[in-house]
Amino acid sequence: MTGKQRFHAGFLFLDQNKRYCVCEPALPMSQMVTLTSGCALEVLRDGEWVSGCVEGDGQDYWFFVKAGGKFKLAERMMVRYTEPE
Repeated sequence: MTGKQRFHAGFLFLDQNKRYCVCEPALPMSQMVTLTSGCALEVLRDGEWVSGCVEGDGQDYWFFVKAGGKFKLAERMMVRYTEPE
């Protein structure tokens, strides 16, 4: 069964509770996605999209790259993800 996946793209910012959210220019603030541990996304890093998942340690949010390695997420990073079917 094939369905249509919805593609999203935006940038990261910290909300008032110090949680990272994805700000999408076409969506109202009430529909923003808040990142939680285990979220799968792609991050634009050094001009290249890298796939992985988000993990929070209570202080920071880390991005674990599928190909190996990790880095801390920062505000204004460009991200993209597909909505599950």
